[in-house]
Parts: sequence; C-alpha cells; structure tokens
Amino acid sequence: MPEPSSTDIQEAELIQHVFYGNLDNLPNLASKIVRIFTSSTFTDTSMERNSLMQHTYPKLKEYCREKHGLEFQVVDMRWGVRDEATDDHKTTELCMQEIDNCQRVSVGPNFVVFLGQKYGYRPLPTKIEEAEFRLILSVSSPEDARLLTQWYKLDSNNIPSLFCLQPVSSIFTNFTNKAHPRLMEEDQSQWWETMSKLNRAVRCAALALFNQGKFTAQDNHRYNWSVTEQEVVRGILNAKDRVDHTLAFFRHIENINISLLRHSMKFIDIASKLIDEEAQRMLSDLRDVRVPAALPKSSIIRYTVEWSDEDGLNKNVHAEYLQNFIDTFYQRILELIDHGVGQQKSLAANRAYTEILQQLHVVNYFSQDFQGRTDILERVRNYVQGSSKQPLVLWGEGGCGKSSVLAKIVSESKSWFLSKNCSLIRLVRFLGTTPDSSSVCPLLRSVCQQISLLYEVSDNAIPVELSQLTNYFKRLLEKATADKPLCIFFDSLDQLSSADGAHSMSWLPPTLPNYVKLIVSTLPGIYSILNTLRNIIDSRENFVQVKPLGEELGKTVLKAWLARHHRTISNAQWELVHERLAECSTPLYVKLVFDEIKLWKSYTKIQEKDLAKTVLTSINKLLGRIENQHGHILVAHALSYITASKSGLSEAELEDLISLDETVLNDVYQYHLPPIRRIPPLLWTRIRNDLPNYLVEREAEGVSVVSWYHRQFAEVSHERYLSNPDERRIYHSNMADYYLGIWAGRPKPFQFSDHQKRMFNISSADGEADRKVPAQPLIFTTNNPEGSVTTTPTVRYNLRKLSELPFQLIHAQREDDLYKNVLFNYDFIHAKLSCMPLNLCIFDYESALEFVFDKEVKLMSDALRLSSSMLAADPNNLACQIIGRLLPFYTTCHKIASFIDQCESTGLQVMGLVPACNTLPSPGGPLVYSLEAHQFAVYGLEVISSGQSLLTVSNKFIVFDLSSGDIVRIIDPKIEGIMTYLALAPDQRYCVTTISNQYIICNLLTGDLILRDYQSSSVNNQQQQQTGGNTTKTNNKTNSGQITESLLGAHTSNTHFVLWTAKMYQVYTNKGELLTLQPTRFQIIQIEVLEGPQVETVCRTEDVKDDQDVVRDRLLIDYCFVSNNDHQTDINNNNKNNPSRCLIGGRKNIHSALILTRDKRRMYTCCEINDNNVEMYVNKPHPIHYATQRIWAFDHQLYENKDRIFSLILSDDENYLMAVIFKGFRIFSFRSYLWKTCLLPGSVRNIMSGAKRLTYTAAFSQDNRYCIACVKSSVYVFEIEWGNLVASFDLHFGRILVVKCLSTGSGGNNYVITTGMDKTTKVWNLQNAKEKSISITQLDKCIEMMYISTEAGLIMAQSRTQLCLFDLTNGSMIGQLSANPHGSIYQCTVLCTNGLFAASAESGNFVIYDIDERKTSFITPLKNIFQLLLHTAETMVLVLITESTPTQVSNASNNVPVNTSPNGQAIQAISYGIPDGEIIYEIISNMKRSNQPKKVACTAEDTYLVFIEEKKNNEILSLYDPMTGEHVHNVKLNYPAYKDIILMVTIPKQPYLIGLIDSEKGIVMNVRDKKVHLTLPKWGGQISSDGKYGLYAPTRGGLEIFEFRNGKVIRTLIGKIAEGVFEVLAFFTPTNNHVIYYNKGKRTIRVFRTQDGKQIADMKCPAKVRQALGTHDGRALIVGYEDGAIQMFLIVDHFDETTVDYLKRWRKHQFHAKLEAIRQETVEKQSELQ
Repeated sequence: MPEPSSTDIQEAELIQHVFYGNLDNLPNLASKIVRIFTSSTFTDTSMERNSLMQHTYPKLKEYCREKHGLEFQVVDMRWGVRDEATDDHKTTELCMQEIDNCQRVSVGPNFVVFLGQKYGYRPLPTKIEEAEFRLILSVSSPEDARLLTQWYKLDSNNIPSLFCLQPVSSIFTNFTNKAHPRLMEEDQSQWWETMSKLNRAVRCAALALFNQGKFTAQDNHRYNWSVTEQEVVRGILNAKDRVDHTLAFFRHIENINISLLRHSMKFIDIASKLIDEEAQRMLSDLRDVRVPAALPKSSIIRYTVEWSDEDGLNKNVHAEYLQNFIDTFYQRILELIDHGVGQQKSLAANRAYTEILQQLHVVNYFSQDFQGRTDILERVRNYVQGSSKQPLVLWGEGGCGKSSVLAKIVSESKSWFLSKNCSLIRLVRFLGTTPDSSSVCPLLRSVCQQISLLYEVSDNAIPVELSQLTNYFKRLLEKATADKPLCIFFDSLDQLSSADGAHSMSWLPPTLPNYVKLIVSTLPGIYSILNTLRNIIDSRENFVQVKPLGEELGKTVLKAWLARHHRTISNAQWELVHERLAECSTPLYVKLVFDEIKLWKSYTKIQEKDLAKTVLTSINKLLGRIENQHGHILVAHALSYITASKSGLSEAELEDLISLDETVLNDVYQYHLPPIRRIPPLLWTRIRNDLPNYLVEREAEGVSVVSWYHRQFAEVSHERYLSNPDERRIYHSNMADYYLGIWAGRPKPFQFSDHQKRMFNISSADGEADRKVPAQPLIFTTNNPEGSVTTTPTVRYNLRKLSELPFQLIHAQREDDLYKNVLFNYDFIHAKLSCMPLNLCIFDYESALEFVFDKEVKLMSDALRLSSSMLAADPNNLACQIIGRLLPFYTTCHKIASFIDQCESTGLQVMGLVPACNTLPSPGGPLVYSLEAHQFAVYGLEVISSGQSLLTVSNKFIVFDLSSGDIVRIIDPKIEGIMTYLALAPDQRYCVTTISNQYIICNLLTGDLILRDYQSSSVNNQQQQQTGGNTTKTNNKTNSGQITESLLGAHTSNTHFVLWTAKMYQVYTNKGELLTLQPTRFQIIQIEVLEGPQVETVCRTEDVKDDQDVVRDRLLIDYCFVSNNDHQTDINNNNKNNPSRCLIGGRKNIHSALILTRDKRRMYTCCEINDNNVEMYVNKPHPIHYATQRIWAFDHQLYENKDRIFSLILSDDENYLMAVIFKGFRIFSFRSYLWKTCLLPGSVRNIMSGAKRLTYTAAFSQDNRYCIACVKSSVYVFEIEWGNLVASFDLHFGRILVVKCLSTGSGGNNYVITTGMDKTTKVWNLQNAKEKSISITQLDKCIEMMYISTEAGLIMAQSRTQLCLFDLTNGSMIGQLSANPHGSIYQCTVLCTNGLFAASAESGNFVIYDIDERKTSFITPLKNIFQLLLHTAETMVLVLITESTPTQVSNASNNVPVNTSPNGQAIQAISYGIPDGEIIYEIISNMKRSNQPKKVACTAEDTYLVFIEEKKNNEILSLYDPMTGEHVHNVKLNYPAYKDIILMVTIPKQPYLIGLIDSEKGIVMNVRDKKVHLTLPKWGGQISSDGKYGLYAPTRGGLEIFEFRNGKVIRTLIGKIAEGVFEVLAFFTPTNNHVIYYNKGKRTIRVFRTQDGKQIADMKCPAKVRQALGTHDGRALIVGYEDGAIQMFLIVDHFDETTVDYLKRWRKHQFHAKLEAIRQETVEKQSELQ
C-alpha cells in the first residue's frame, strides 16, 4: 500500500483541525467567484481594456458559469470615475480595499496589471499623521503652509490623530453641482490648479525632510508614487502565491511622437511639454526591476508595437496586436482559473468540510465585537460544566444579539473544560446561512458526518430518510466520551425551513447522553418553536432570555468597537450618544450608531438630528446619507433590485441589472459616453463599502449573493424604494427580463438625452448597445474532457433562473410571460423538478393564484399535487402524469393544451411512453391528494398540529404535511405486524398503537418508541427499549405459556392510557408503567381513561358472538377509579375504596349505541323501555351519595325512531347528532330540534360486521354542511340541510377504514381525509364536492388477465368479479360480459385475435361470448377450470379441468392409453369449437399433483399440444394433435440438471421446438426428435416474435438481449446492478422494436430501443403492475394494475419520426370527435335560445 503524501497528511490534519471546531488559524473558504482587479493607467490602455470588456470578459463569464459554476467579475477602477469619487478622495483607498477583496475571494487569478510607458496619476495623500504633517509644515513656505492648513484639518477622533484632506466641495461648493454646469466647471478648474499646488507643496516638503534625514527614502516615496504603483505593490509585490494569481502585460510603443502632445500625453508622462523623467524613472524601477523580480517570465507577457500618428494606438492599425492581446489574455486567465479550481477541488469537494469551515468563520465574525453579557455567559458556563441532561435555549426578540452571544459562547467554551487530556469538539451551525443549514435533513446529515469522522464511525451508514436520520443522530451522540466531550450549538432555529416538520423539533434530542451539551437559540412566537421547546425541555433553568444591551453596556460596546477601528469621539459627541442609548439599546441600533459616529471627525459639529432615535429611522438616515453621497438614482435602483429579489443577487447579476437600467445609465453618463454601455464596477463598490455588514454575502442557488442581513433593513428598503406599486412592478419586470435572457447577445435600445446630443454632437436620439449580459439557459451542459470516466455531458441547472424568474414575473404581474415561460413551459417545470423540491414548484403556482385566479393554473397546481409521489421518484414522469391527468382539458384549456403539446415533443427526449388517453384521476374534482407512502393498509389516522399535518399508521408512523402532501416524518418501529388501533393524547405529545398482542408508545415530539408485549397476567415482566425508535421483539406468550388475547382497542389521556382485550383492561402511565389490570365479566366494547385517573367502560351485558346478529345489543356504561394492583378496584365496586373522591359518571343500562359530549355532562343513547328512540341523559349528583357518586338521569326524548341504530356520532361543535341506521343516516339538529334522513343510494346498506363497536366510518364536515359516510370503498357526501346525496367518491379500491374531518380550517378548505385497505390516504376538499370529477374507469378488483384485439380495436380485461371490454382508441369501457345477470366469479378467460369471440370460466360454467352481440353463444356447466387455450387458428378452445380423483381411463374419443399414477392428478382437457361450443374431443391426462396444475402449451403453427404428465413418478412431455386430440408420442425429460418445469414457452416459427423453463435455466426441446436443442442458463422464457432473440431478465437485476440460436449476449440494456430480488416482467413488443421491462421493487416500466439498447422511457407506475401487453402493431403498451386500472401508452421514440407522426395522428383523430361534439352542443344551445 503506498505511503500517504505530505499533501494528504496536511489535508487530514486540516480536516481534523476544522472538524474539531478550532477557531484559530482557519483556512479561507473555497470561493464561488473569479474576481480580477485590473490595474493600469487610464488613458494609455483604454483600447485594450475596452476590447476586453466587449469581447473577452463576456466569454470568460460564460466559461466560468457553464464549466465551473462560478461567477466572474472584473474590477476596473479606471472606468466610470465620477466627480463624487474625486470629491471625497476615496478612490485610492477603495482601490486598495478591492485588491484585498479580490485576493480574499477569487478562485485563481485576482490581479492583472497593464503597464506601458506611463507612470500615471500621483494622488495627494488623503490622511497624514499629525506629527508627520507638522514636520511638513515646518519645512514649507508660508504660502504652502497656509494652503496646506486650509485643506487639511486635524481629526483628533482618530488614534493617532490625523490631518485629513477635506472634500473638494467643502471649499469649492459647486464642484459637483450639475444643476449649474458653468459654476461647476469653474470650481473644477480651480480644484485641479489647487491640487497641483498641494502636490508640489507636500512633495517639496517630503524631499526636504528626506534631505534632512527626518524622512526615509520610503517616506519620501509615499508622497510621490502613483496609484498604479500602489496597486502593483499591493496586488503583486506584497501578495502571497502571486504566481498562481497574477499576470503582468507589458507593452512598449516604439517611436512615440512627443510633438503630438494631444496623443502622446495619453501614452507617456509629460511635464512642461517634455517627458517627465522622474515619473519614467519610477516606472522603470517598477516595471523593469521589481515586478520581474517578483514574477517568473511565464507570468509576464510583453508586446512591442509601432506608434501611429492616428491616436497613437488605433484599433484598425493595430488590429493584429489587439487580437493577439485579447486571445492571450483569455487563454492565460483560463489557465489560472482552471488551476485555481483544481487546487480547490480536493477539500472544496468535501461538502462537510466546507460547511463546517463556513460556520466557524461566522463564529469568528460574530464574536470579534462581543462585549459584556457576563451574566448570560456565566449561566451557560454553569450549564456546560453542570449535570443537566437537556438542551439549553437562548431566546429573545430579533436584533437583541442572540447570534453574537452564541458565537461568544462557542469561542469561550474551550476554556470551560480544564482537563489537559480533554479535546473538546465544538459543533456549530448558524441555521439558514448555508444550504446545508437551511433545512433539517441536510443539517442532520452534515452534523452526522462531522461526528462520525471525529469518533471514527463510518459515514456510509448515515440514512437519508428523516426518521432514521434523526434516530441515527441521537445514537451518534452516545459516542461522546470524557476525553472527547461534544458541545453542539444551533443558532436561529426559526431560520430552518418548515419542510420535513423541522419546526416540530422532533429531530432535537430532548435528553442528552453523558458528555454532550446542546445549546440552541430562537425567536419567541415564530412558528411556536419556543413553546414547543418548553414542552420538550422540562427544566425552566435551561431557558435563558437575551435582552437588549442597556445604556452602559451599549456605551462599553461602542468604545470597544471604536478602539478596534482606532477611533474615539469627543465628550460633547458622547452626550448625544448617551441620550440615544437611553431610549434604545438593541445591538442592531448600537451597530447603526457606531457606523454613524465612527465617521464623526473631531471638527464635526453635531446636532440632535445627526443621530436617529430608533432602528428604523437610523436605517433611513443611513440610506439617505448614501444616496446623497453616491447619487439618489444609482443607490435607489441598486438597493431596490436587491430588495425585490427573492433570495438576494450576486454582484455580477446586480451589475448586469443596473447596466440594463436606462434610468441609472442616463444619470451616470450625463457628461461623457462610456466605452461600453455598462455600469462601472467602481460605483457599486463604493455603495457596498458604505453599507458594512448590512449587506452580507451568502450562498443561494449555488452562487454567492448579496442580501440584507437584518430583516429591518429589508423592511425599510421596501418601504423606501418599493412602496409604489407601479415602480415596484417595473423593478420586478426588469429582473424578469434579465432572467429571461431577453438582452443576452443583442443590443438594447436607449435614448440619448438632449444634453448628450448637444454635448457629443449626436444627430439622432435613438441608440442601442449590447450590455454584455449573459444568456440564461435552463441547463448548462459541459462536455467532459477526453479520457474521462464518463462521456455523458456534465449537466448543471440554472438554479438562479429557476428560483428568481417565477417570483419576478408574478410580482411584475406579467401573466402572459409567466404562463408562457414558467407555469406552462415544460422545459422550465421539468428542470425545476429535476433540481428542486416539488413544493417549490407548486409554490410558484400558488403564488400566481394569489395575484390572479386562473382555472388552468389551479388545474396544473392540483395535477402536480396529485402526482407528488411519482414526481418525487423521478421528474421524468412529468409528461406521463400531466398528460394522464389533464388530457380531458385539452380542447377547452389552451394553456394546458400547449403544455401537453410540449410534453409530446420536448418531453419525448426523456419519456417515450405517452398516455393515449386520460389514464389518471384528473384535478378539478374533490380529490386533493392521494398519499401512497404506506406499504400496508392504513388503520390509524389523526389530524395533528392544528390541522397542519396528518398522522397515519400502518407498519410505520408517517406524518404528512397537509398543505403540500409531502412526508414530514417517518418513524419506523421495525415491527412485523400492522398497527390496527391508534389513540392520540389530547395534547398530541404521544400516541399509543396496538399490534395484535403488542403495543407501542410513541413520543410524537421526539420520535422515541416503547414497544412491549401485552401481558394478561399481573406480573408485568415486559421488555422494552426506549431510545431512537428501535423496537424489541418480545415473546407473545405469558409466563405460563398461554398465548395472550389480541388487543381490541386503546385510549389515551395526557397522562395515562388504557388497553383492552375482550374481557381484560390495563391502565398505564404515559411512560408505560402499569397501574392496574382488571378483568371484566362481560365483553368490553369501549373504554376511556379520564382525569383522576378513572375509566369509563362500556360492556355488553350478555355473551354475544362477534358476528351474531341481535336485535338489540344490551350495553352497560360504568365508571371506576384507577389504583395500583395492590389496591385493585373492580368495575362492579366503583368507588367503595375511594370514599373521598367522586366519579365522573354513573352506571347505566342502555342498548345499541351511545355518545357522550366532551364534558361528560350529556349522553345520547337508546334505553330499553323506549325501543329505538334516541334519548338524552344528563349527568347529575347521586340524590343520596352526592359527594361521591353521580348518576345518568333521563332528560327528554330527542325523536321517535323505529330503525335499528348501529352508532351515534356528534358533530365537533356538538350541535348535530348522527344516527347510523341500516339504509342510511338520521341527522338531528339541536338548534332546530328537527331531523333529516339521508338515504344511501340503490342497494348500498350500512352493515356492522366483526366485533361490536360504538364508532362508524362517518363524520360531520368542519362547517356542519355535510355528512360524510364511508361504505366499503365509497365515500358518500350528504347535504345536511336537505338530506340529499350531493356526491360520491369512488377512488379507493379497498375498504375504507378511517374517516376524519379537519376540526380547524386549513387555508379555508373543508377537508375530509380517508384511509383504506388499498394502502392510501386520500384528502378530499368538500368545496369541490359538487364539481364534475373526470373519473377513470377501472375494475373493482385487481387485473388478472388482459387481452388485446388490434383488429377489433378493443381490450378485454378480467378481474375476479368482472370481465370488461374497453375501446382501444379512447380507453373507455364499452361493455361487460357475464352469463349471470347478478354477476359472476371469473377464473380465466381468452379472446380471439380478431376480437369476434371470447371464452371464460365463470362461476362453475364455461361460456363462449359473441363480442359484437355482447351475449353468450354457448354455455355449459364446468367446474375447476384452470386454463383456456385457443388453438387451430383460434377455431377451437381447449378447456383444462382438474378432477378430484385420478383414475385409470382412456381417451374418450380416440381410445388412446393415458398415463396414470396413484400420486398424480387427473386433468381433463376438452376441445370446444368456436362459437357453437361443439365438443371436438376430450383428453384425460395425469399430472404431478401440485397447488397449481401445470399449463398446457401449443407449439408454433398449431403443430402439437404439449402436456407435462407424470409417468412412474417422473415427468414427461406428452404430445397430442390439436386437430384431433390423438396422442402422438411422449418425450422423456432425462436431460442433465433436470428440475421441475414451471413454464412452457412456444418458440415462434419453430413448430417442433418448445421452451421448458425451470428455476435456473431454460431448455429448448425438439419434441419431434425428442432431443435437447439448446440450453440457456438464466433464461426466463422471453423471446422475440421472430424467434431470433431472447432476454435475460433475472430477478436480482439486469437485462440483456441474446441471440436465441447460441445464447450469445449482443446488448446489455441494464447492467448487473443489485436492485434487490424482485419479480420482473420483461418482453419484446410484437414488432420487436422495443423491450419492455417492469421491476416490481422499483415499480417502474422501462422501455428500450432494441436496435441500440438505448432507454427511451422510465416510468413510475401508480400501482403494482399485474399484466402488460403490446399491441400487435408495436405502437402501444397496455398495462393492467393491482388497483383494477388499465392504462394505455403510445410508445414514441423521438428519434423515430414515424412514431412521432403516429402520435400526432392519434391526437388529431382523438380530439376531432371531441371538438365536433363541442361544436354541436354550441349549435344546439344557440338554436334553443332562438
């Protein structure tokens, strides 16, 4: 094994350093940007720089974005310098800051210098230390000293004191007064003259001081050097790793004509019309000595060009040089970028490392300015050093400094562990600051990766699913040790996305293992997180409030911040600050005050208005100051774009947007024309520099964006700049245009102002210019370099466009563009689904509906919701789902029609299966969601979280978000059975479920589980395991060995729960501690555990079997206290042992049904003496024992009733009572005291089967408008006011088990939720109950057999109870076949290829049907039919029947001997003629006895009927003539490795061959020659229709095409990838053009092109596939499902134009009839009106 390299060792050490949470010596973060500072003198390189802007920079921007996903920026500070920049003398300082920024953030190159023969502008020093300035004055002439003291003022607020150069406008007041151009020109002229004098004065003084020995040579040089030299020193000479980050371009012009001063002064320094030798000397030292000494030759590119008298350098004359220059620049920058990306890749590719490093940098940033808060730090220190086993919570209002406090705690925490052997691990996340800290699943995965590495646990086992991930995280915490303790810090829990139920805090461990501490922070009130934490965490000491700083601490903080910036303020200035801090002292306000006062000079005169009183006014004042300083229009527009963005803007995006904004550009370019019509980068840089820490960089959609850090800034900015709706729409519209890429690669028109036309002598006001903004494709595709492992192009999605464009179009109210480019654009929706969660896509539709309601938008949104599970599995299912659901709207909804057309064109590239008709439930009806995450029937359902979520149970607990249908949480107890009863505590903190004779206590806040066996003995020796949701499988027997009874129910209160069997109940605490075990005399029907605790029991008073039908169920309701087993109370003793306590109710004999109000004060039931009348009883004190007992006293009769009542149900507000009767329901209103009868339709009846229960699958809607009842698999909706049936829903295909209505509103929707045996949970919206629902015709049970007749254009499908015919052209059911008018039970069926006749075995009969007539042509009684086989050109059908007793028989018609065996099974085969049913012959065959008799096969061309018979305990093939039934001969099966044959396969075009399939191989037998023709290992019987090819499709995965004649694999369709062991269905289409493959585990149908093996479709199926068939023309695929549905898909290969054309013809034919029907209906309506 090779030794690790030194680089590997260094990386490993660095990873350890960062993963441990060490805050010292942190490496820089991997950048997302290439940012290059270009340094040059202004005039002599304008041609080169302009060419780079026009040609090279756009190409580099495109390269970086598409190849590496990086932003590209160039900082050219020589371009666009405005008068305001000269006014405050900050340009040089900003240049230095920008160089530092480029070096800090840029990947690869960060500095490029262009040097020619001009040294450049030598600025005045803007700040001079006091001692140095006084030295200068001491050697200056009186006139110079007077001038210097006029322009430099002492600022003693700086430490040390400085003399500061005053703004030009402070003396020349019209210097920037654009309103008076003449006065401005005069002042500017005076300033340039004054500046020259000042420069001369300081340089002369510096030289004198140098000559006197008081200045060093460097001191003297500081007063003489140019801006360009300062930049080169900073960017190259003093830079680290300059070889990898810098380039120098040197250009020498030969024969400069000095006499042409107008041109030559642009390219060389001129003084007094002569070359400035001093400047040339300094330039030569820099260019020819110092830079070459610092950079290798390869980093310096030199050019020599000839002077031209036409402008010195001319684009035409020097075109070759210019082209070479920009090509070389492009190539060299490219090399540095690629090299920089390569250096980043090793650690930058480590996502966990990058995440942790970014978080640690945030800690250092927040903690550096921290002051005070010693009380909070002390409390936290005591927590960390103490014994608390629960998390600690920091909470406080926004802006109070929680993040800074947490950061300080992190930085201080290491000092709280005093042991030298202790290596503290600090795991910190500032939530919401990065993608991996913004939602709970990525957060936990990142945290688990960090813990795993530090405690040497493999991170390969980290789960993906949330509940498993949560449990894994909690188990990982147990790895902490005394020498490696773990402190976890989560800041701002409220910043977590609500996805996956993050705000429920169920993922947060409420109890911590040893050596683990967890500290979190949150806002109060937001998402009720703080209240949830108070429910989870018992100790009140673990909640620490963070309050405002207070006046004194605020002052201390300000002093510390000022000192760090080497600043202070005067006492007079402090007085105003004290006044303001007394009124507001939040950290944000203190920060705003600091940013104001740090600018105060000691000579600044302070007024009351100079310091705002509140945060909001301070922000407004700050923004106003920046507007005054940098121009109102520029600042307002720049900040408006940031504020109007969805998630911030990258600086490149912001520059692009401003460069497209004519209002800004017209303001910036009032007095000069730009070389390229874009905003100069310097302008934004100055604005950003004046908003320190308020505009922050963070990652969004894969790029670094600028956004407001504080919410208050965003609010103020919105109010200041975007409050006008019209202006706000303009900003959003401009941003929408940018993300649409409208102006990419094309000129954008603009108008010259009248002033510009006059100034620049422009004749036309119209202009246009390319703004060099990038294109905005949805997908960036990059071809991989040669030699790569994969040749598949690398695909990256344009996440910025996908996120921002919908938001901007919606808020711009550009509906047409929104519909065209987003909501009804297949490419956009498919791309977004491919890289973002479905809920973000649906959010776009919902946001659009908030502005303008559009029916088609609603239909699309609902269709996506209904398709959520399929689209989550694979976005490529989009076309199938949308077409399958929305095709019925094609002719009436034009936008939907356009989307479908795109699905059937663009969508074909990823999905070659196209629904031929509407194959899925359409939106627009009552169904909102069909939630299909459970693998088994859903027996338990509760609405939780104030109606926001659904808790469902089967073999797992699954919580769904009701607003999106997303899975919030899965808790897997890993049990073998199914949970059948669910009881939820009123406070929803825990629930109890039962599994036969086990029960589970689930803490819904934490996900922790307790799984126990239910013990019916008094000894409670139960096993349990309570951590992480793990379950313990326990014995289902008691100690005595007797099997326990099955649990029949459960009920919970907040503190206790009760379980019961038929005649035993047990009461427990909510921790699972048994309190009492009580037997009962009679069968228990229902028990509730009440306060006290006491139990309310309802029992039968006579022994009745579960299924025994009795006229009247006699019941007893009773109450008793719960005590420990030591003081057991019997149900019949009530409260004799508890004389001081009073029971809630009393004993009462009743019958049939009862219901109690929530307060237990009223009971509605039937009493013995009044038959079935419903009566009300009230709860009253006992007349004698009133202190300890209560009774149920008759109050009055509600109404007379003679029908037997099965159940009584109260509405949620207890204003309505429902009585369930045989034929329907009776609804009683307590307001009107009237009742309505709701009758079930037709023959539907309410039937109570199984164990007696008081509940029923019926409920009242939330608003009491509807009564909802579920009978079998149907949902019936009755309108209570009139009692009529308004709707029925039939989308469940199994019995409905539970029905619930929301007790509180959810978005104004009136929801009903049902669960069923079909494993689904369906959410219905009753607001749409009366809307027409486009239903899908399907059979009531799973598809068992299916046949196609392409010739007749029909499909025949058979389930156990139906035999249906479907139209092949539109998928509609056109008839049912049944010999019995009351229905039949079908065993097997066949259909003739011509579609004229069918045969079936149904209900003990053999039937032949005439399809055209839809009636029987022959029927005869025949039982035990197991196969029907068409043969002899489909003129006969062979009927195979199992006989009960094998006998020695002979052929009935031909007297042919038959093989028999005493152990065999006799099979009778009768051949009937079609259609008259004439018996042609009979065959008696003896087969090996098995559960399923082996089916007979017919060889090609109807040559032989082949039976597998048993002879002398061995299996043989017995051959018969299909025409006559005569026995031909037998074939012994004595080939090597013989195994039982499970299937026989006809070999096409080979009349003497038959395929014999066993569990390991396929044998091709020549039955004529009685020889094995071919052995094919792994073959399962799949063969092409021409017999040339076969398929290998093993259950373990993989799919291959092989040549049938030799078994040689010629094409691999699916590699041998382990996909689990599942049943597969694989076959060739009849034309052999495609291979169809279905995997039961993945539940997907894949379609492959046979010619080259390319996959053209991979479709997720809505249910398990039972059968799939291709039509004879190979154009379509028919699929039959387990739920009884049949779907038809056209197979469309986008590379095969014939299939695409067929699809178009299909649709044209399909919709022509519909359009004609619509037209006819319109004509009829018009005629009626006339």
